[in-house]
Amino acid sequence: MSTARPKQHIQKPDVTVRDKKLEPLNVQLKKIDQELSLIKQQIDNTDFSKDAKNSKEKLQGELKEVIKTQSDLKAKRQQIHDQIKFLDAQIKRKSGEINDLVGKNKKFQNVGQIKQRLAEIDDEIASGDLSLVEERLRVKEMQSLHKLSKDFQVVEPIRKSIEEEKEQIDALKKELNASNPKEVAAKFETIQGQINNLNSKNQVVYDKRKTLITKRSALYNKRDEIYTQIRKIRGDFDNEFKSFKKKLDEQRLKREEDEKLSKILEDKEEKVGKLQERLNHAKQPAFTFELESIENMLTVLDPTYVKPVKNVLGIDFGSTSQQTATPTKTVDSEGLVPIVKEREGFFSASTASKSKKHKKKAQSTKFSLEPSMIALLAELDIRVPLSKGDVPATVEQLKAKHEDLTAKQPEATEKNIAEAEEQLKKLNLEYEAKEQKVKEEIEAKKLKEQKEKEDAAAADAAVPTEA
Repeated sequence: MSTARPKQHIQKPDVTVRDKKLEPLNVQLKKIDQELSLIKQQIDNTDFSKDAKNSKEKLQGELKEVIKTQSDLKAKRQQIHDQIKFLDAQIKRKSGEINDLVGKNKKFQNVGQIKQRLAEIDDEIASGDLSLVEERLRVKEMQSLHKLSKDFQVVEPIRKSIEEEKEQIDALKKELNASNPKEVAAKFETIQGQINNLNSKNQVVYDKRKTLITKRSALYNKRDEIYTQIRKIRGDFDNEFKSFKKKLDEQRLKREEDEKLSKILEDKEEKVGKLQERLNHAKQPAFTFELESIENMLTVLDPTYVKPVKNVLGIDFGSTSQQTATPTKTVDSEGLVPIVKEREGFFSASTASKSKKHKKKAQSTKFSLEPSMIALLAELDIRVPLSKGDVPATVEQLKAKHEDLTAKQPEATEKNIAEAEEQLKKLNLEYEAKEQKVKEEIEAKKLKEQKEKEDAAAADAAVPTEA
């Protein structure tokens, strides 16, 4: 029986509610756009005159040239300063080298002075007026002067390069003084003053344009705020609609799942019902039909056989002779004639002769059984008696068969119950797997649809919108 859940009504977002919220905002936007258009016209109408604009543009161009000249001049002066600084460092370094070579000498400044002193010493020694000690001192001094002369020969090129670098510094300083930025600065001040004069004359226009631009900026800000409110309302509605669509999809998928599960459940109930009937049947004692058939045949074939009495649960209470006798009412039989009624069974004797003469010959040696009894004996694998003489053997076989089936009955019953329960358990597991598979398929379908929607939304977002 189907157990599909009732369909729930999902409220769709009302577009009219959204439009009512947007209506006053759209009216405000229209009003702001009209005011912005008017302000734009006013700004265009309050522009400067053509002559004033041309003059200002010309002065601004000249000012840019002056600024560029100032920048170039500044770079050039900085370059000269760097060169002077470099030459000074070179001079200081070379002077240090000279001091290291001849720094201790205070008397001689060049090679000529040294040669002059050497000539004087030669004259003094040649005169012969010097004592031996003085002559030795003069010789020692000559040695020192010769060494100093060699040092001066090394220092001389260094001094010459120092003089050249000093001359370069003097030339750079003259060039620095020639590139006086005061003239350029004065020109800059003059042009800037002219621009300020133009600005002063047009201050009224400036103030009016400034006021209009400020008002325009305020309107832009207000318009942006309204756009933000509109986007929020539209975004809230879109989110509600997405939630509505999501709930619809979930409901559809849930309904699809319920329908599939309902079909599975109906099929399961049908098959479980059949197996349950089989289980109930298996709980009945085994070989009930066979034992009942054997007992019925023994009742017919053996007049002394007493059929056991069973309760509704099939419990054997023994033969009827063991039951408590039911008291019968005594009837006066005097004057009554007993009527004897022959018992009908599965077999019958041959018909009697029409003639009373042949009454004794009515009892024929021929023997026959009903077809149903023959079929039962064959099914039980018991030899069918062909004459009355074979009946005792058949009875013994039936009793033995009865005992054998009775002994096997509990084990066979348990086996039947186990097989039926195993099939029922297997069927339940099979349908549990089917239900789980349906749920997994629905969940996979749900994820697939969600991914397709996300991909479509991303594709829409990637498409540039027109302004």
